[in-house]
Amino acid sequence: MKKVTKYISLLLCVTVFLTSVLISSTFNVGASEAPIQTGTVKNVDPYLNVRSGAGSSYNAIGMVYSGQSVTIYAYENGWYKIAYGSGFGYVSASYIINVQNIPTQAPEYDYDADFETNLSNQNFPESYKEKLRLLHAAHPNWIFMADHLTMTFAEAVNNEAVVGKSLVQNSVAKDSWKSMMPNAYDWTTGKYVSYDSGGWVTAEREVVEYYMEPRNFLDENGIYMFLDQSYNPNIQTKDGLQLILNGTFMAGAFPEDTHATYADVIMEAAQQSGVSPYVLAAMIIIEQGSNGAGASISGTQSGYEGYYNFFNIRAYKVDGYSAVAYGLLYAKGGSNGTDTSYDRPWNSRAKSIIGGAKYYFNGYLSRGQDNLYYKKFNVITPTFYINQYMTNVQGAYGEAGKLKNGYSTVSKDAALVFSIPVYKEMPETNNTALPTSSGANNYYITSLSVGGQAVAGFNLYKNSYELSVTSASNVIDISATVPSGATVSGAGSVALQEGTNTITLKVTAASGKEAYYTLYIMYFKDENGSGSGLNIESIYNMSTYISGISVGTDVDTFLKNFTVTNGYVEVFDKNYTRKTSGVIATGDRVIVFDANYVQKGDYGIVIFGDVNGDGKISISDLGAVQRHLLEVNKLSGNQATAADVNKDGKISILDLGRVQRHLLELIVIN
Repeated sequence: MKKVTKYISLLLCVTVFLTSVLISSTFNVGASEAPIQTGTVKNVDPYLNVRSGAGSSYNAIGMVYSGQSVTIYAYENGWYKIAYGSGFGYVSASYIINVQNIPTQAPEYDYDADFETNLSNQNFPESYKEKLRLLHAAHPNWIFMADHLTMTFAEAVNNEAVVGKSLVQNSVAKDSWKSMMPNAYDWTTGKYVSYDSGGWVTAEREVVEYYMEPRNFLDENGIYMFLDQSYNPNIQTKDGLQLILNGTFMAGAFPEDTHATYADVIMEAAQQSGVSPYVLAAMIIIEQGSNGAGASISGTQSGYEGYYNFFNIRAYKVDGYSAVAYGLLYAKGGSNGTDTSYDRPWNSRAKSIIGGAKYYFNGYLSRGQDNLYYKKFNVITPTFYINQYMTNVQGAYGEAGKLKNGYSTVSKDAALVFSIPVYKEMPETNNTALPTSSGANNYYITSLSVGGQAVAGFNLYKNSYELSVTSASNVIDISATVPSGATVSGAGSVALQEGTNTITLKVTAASGKEAYYTLYIMYFKDENGSGSGLNIESIYNMSTYISGISVGTDVDTFLKNFTVTNGYVEVFDKNYTRKTSGVIATGDRVIVFDANYVQKGDYGIVIFGDVNGDGKISISDLGAVQRHLLEVNKLSGNQATAADVNKDGKISILDLGRVQRHLLELIVIN
């Protein structure tokens, strides 16, 4: 586990000179694609819309928060063009303060042998280095640490892109940013499912992928996502903290006589907890709004009068409790008020801020989640993907802007430490991008029929189907209905060949995204049109292979689950020796014959988890998956299919874990 104090010895060796630089200037109108100024979002609640063009009539493409730093590229009719995501957006100039000129020439990188050696020794991928060189040129004493993770980037995204875990605000985000996965969108009401108060809905995978990609944030703003959050009095000062608090409800006097100002109480919270005061301030602003209108700190919530929860700790919906009420129940010390950990009960603002800071240190920093990125995306502790402080997929980036504003008083000579994630097998190039279309991700077929008959077992979230057709004509009509704004190709009149046919339907959503449905149609020609042709039905899944077979199924039982008209099915082992007894195993074959005993089809059998083909799931199957992952003995064919027990199209550590849990009788592989 990473230690919060891992860089203290480095930081204490640095002499830090603090300066306060506020440069007033006039804005030069222009359309340069080079950044020319920076600014700070002033007091807005709860956020300021970022739009696609210079005017309020343009679509909102995202949001920025009070105190967040922005990089300005141009001024157009009262709007600033700012860097946003992987491109640009526009915000009303009236909400941007502290506008400062950027030097006309950014520092150029001069080859630094020691710096290059340090990057190489830490095994930073080449794709990281160019941006780190530019940051090093501007801040030669900054320290970049490569944090090599145990999972691949794709595995991490798979776990963070699940429904309800990473959210965007429904009223602000474009539809292309919102997921329509099961339980993320309600097709009966036509509405996105809300997972947090204020209308927060599940983010589309590409959005999660973008905000998880470290290489998108190796710049003057995003780098603060990776800044060590531990308290360092030599760098984090009251003056710097005040810059974050200005323009918010915490800018001035503290309403209790224990401290003169909010800055004073937050500095004390930092000293007692070991958490950066800049981080604490940014968290409160995000949770309670810049005007402090959050119900958790009103002190007047019915049933919880006089209690405060500045960080919204444990403020989530539980049966019988609203998010605010449940958070305040924790602040009270439980239903009996007897839990005194972290200075509870929080019956004063000061106790809530100081106690909440201690809770945050113990719950996050002490576990190694010691930067904004890890606070949102927990990819480093033994409890991966849980214990995450926020659900807002943009939350870490939003807080990073506030941190940068606080650090503007810190000398560029300060040795700030940044721990930057490097995933296992990191892709050589960064191909992530935020969706630009405003259309919905409605890439689903809502009804499907073949030959005028509805496909049995159809579900819009299921992308493959197996069915058989017996007909005198080999031309069949495939009909697919899609939502408004989407299109489908591959349907219509289709000519079939005898045997198995693979038909692919492509759905293009209103957002431009594509999805594919596959039909495996076994066609039997009815020679005289009387229905006397070969036809086969089974309870098992029949596509390019047969699956859905329980472990331990014997041959006789297996064959009884087939109904064949004018034909036969027989079982053979992997060497094509007829099998009349024993259990069905991965690698066995099912061969279909017509009434004249002419072979019409040949299917392999897959039992998920039975990798070695002995008809059971055992420790040897676990070893086979492990050897594949270690590249000692790569699996192929039906064995590889059987090893993909979670059916995500690849063999990964997740499959190894499922086999292990099956052996421990914690789960049953289906």
